[in-house]
Amino acid sequence: MNATPHLSAAGQRRMTGGLRRILYMPMEIASRELDSRLLLAVLALARGYEVVLGQKWLIERNVDAMPPGVYLSKSLTQRDARTIMRVQELGYLVAAIEEEVPGLVTTPSELRWIAADAVRHADAIFIGGETNTNSMKTRFPFAAARVHTTINPRWDLLRPAMRGIHRNEVDAIRQRFGRFLLINTNLGWTNSEKGPVDFMVQDQARQGKLDLSDPIDRHFIENYLAMEGDNHRAVVGIIQQLLEKLPNVQIILRPHPSERIDTWLNHFKGEPRLSVVREGPSIPWILASDALIQTNCTTGVEAIALDHPALCVMDTKSPAVGRYVANRVNPIAHSVDEAVTMLIDHLAGKPSLAFTPAMQDAFVASMSYDPAHMGAEKVIDCLDALLMSHGAAGRPLSFAMSQWRPKWNYQWSLKDKNVRGTLFPDFDHDMVMERFNRIAKAVGVDVRPHIHSCGSKVALLTQRQVSVRTRLHRFMRSRFG
Repeated sequence: MNATPHLSAAGQRRMTGGLRRILYMPMEIASRELDSRLLLAVLALARGYEVVLGQKWLIERNVDAMPPGVYLSKSLTQRDARTIMRVQELGYLVAAIEEEVPGLVTTPSELRWIAADAVRHADAIFIGGETNTNSMKTRFPFAAARVHTTINPRWDLLRPAMRGIHRNEVDAIRQRFGRFLLINTNLGWTNSEKGPVDFMVQDQARQGKLDLSDPIDRHFIENYLAMEGDNHRAVVGIIQQLLEKLPNVQIILRPHPSERIDTWLNHFKGEPRLSVVREGPSIPWILASDALIQTNCTTGVEAIALDHPALCVMDTKSPAVGRYVANRVNPIAHSVDEAVTMLIDHLAGKPSLAFTPAMQDAFVASMSYDPAHMGAEKVIDCLDALLMSHGAAGRPLSFAMSQWRPKWNYQWSLKDKNVRGTLFPDFDHDMVMERFNRIAKAVGVDVRPHIHSCGSKVALLTQRQVSVRTRLHRFMRSRFG
C-alpha cells in the first residue's frame, strides 16, 4: 500500500513519539487464527518489528502494562470497543482484521455485531470482498477512508505454494484414519458450550449484537435457529446413511470449537467408524479427507481455495443461508438423499463435486483474492504506513535490546473461564516456533527470532535481546506469583 492511511480523529492526537515497533496480535480461537498470525509475524519481523501474540484475554488484561505499539484486533464487537478505546488512550495504534466477515456476503444492516465505537477508534480495518467493504462503508461512512479491502491472511496459507506447511499433519491424519469423509458442523447457537439457546440469545443482546425489541433482529434469530435445527437434522441423517451405504469408509465429525462436543459423542456413542475430533486447525483435516461436507460453513470456502472436493448441504428453507459464501462456491445438495448420492458418486470417481468457473469467480470476488499479492503483505504495508504517519518509523535492527518491557503490574497468567480453555488451549512454544519456521520457509523469508514467555498463553517473538529487568520480572512473578 503506497498511500498514507487516513488518520482517525483520535489518531491525529497521538503524534507523541511514544510508539514502539511492536505488533500485538490477540487471538480468540487458536486453531483458526494462529497460522495466519504467524504469517503476519514472519513478515513483520523481517521489517524490524517485535511481535507479541497469544490469548486475547490475557493480552487485553495487560495493555496498560506494556509499551504502546500496534494493536491488531481480531474483531470489532462492543466488547472489543472497550479495549480498542482503552489501548488508543494509552498511545497504541489500532488496526482490526474482522474475522467474522470471511465466508459472508453481507448487507449494511447485517453487520449488527460490529460496534460503531470500535470502528470509530480503529486506525485501519481490513475487510475481504467488495460487497462486504461497501456494506462496511455504508453502515459506518465516517470510517470509509480507513477501511481497506484485502483477503484475510488465513487464505494466504491456502495458496498452492503454502500448502506444504501442512504435509506432516496430513500424513499423520491419513495414517491414523485411512480413507474418510470429513463433516464440519457450526451450530454455534443451538449447541454452544456457553449454554442453551435462550442464554445465547440473551448473551448476544447483552453484548449489543442484537436488539430483541427490533422485529428485524427477532426475525433474524428465528431464521438462524431454524437453519441450525435443519442443519443438525441433516448432518445426523447423512451420517446414518453413509455408515449404512459405505462400509469401507470412515467418517470424521469435526464440530466448531465453540460447540458442545458431548452432544455428538453421545448421539453416535459406540459407532466404530465414526470419530468425533476437535484437534488443531481445519486445513490438514480437509486436505486429508476424500471430501468435505459442510452446512454453510467457512471451511467450504477454505476447500475451494485448496481445490479440494467439498459439498454444501442446504436442506433448509431458512432465508438465513443467503448470507453465506459457502453455498456460492461449493456444489449444493438440497436434501440428505441428494447429498449421499453425490458423495457416493464422488467416491466412485464421478465429477459430482467439481468446482465450476462460476464458483471460482464467486470465490475471487467474495474474498478479494489476488494471485499476485498476499493479504498479509497488504496488512503489514498499511501498518508500516500508519507508524510512519505517526512519526514512529522504528529503530534499526542493529539496536540490540528488546523494546518490550512490561511494567511491574503485568499479569503473567489468567484463569480460563467459560469456553476460553477450549478456544485457546495451552500455548506450546516449541509448536509455535516449528510452525513459524515452516511458514517462513514457505514464503522465502529468512528470519530467526527467539521466543520468550510473556505469561501462560502469550509469547514474544524478537530478534533482539530481552532486558535483564524483564527476565528478572518474569522469574519473580512465575516463582512467587
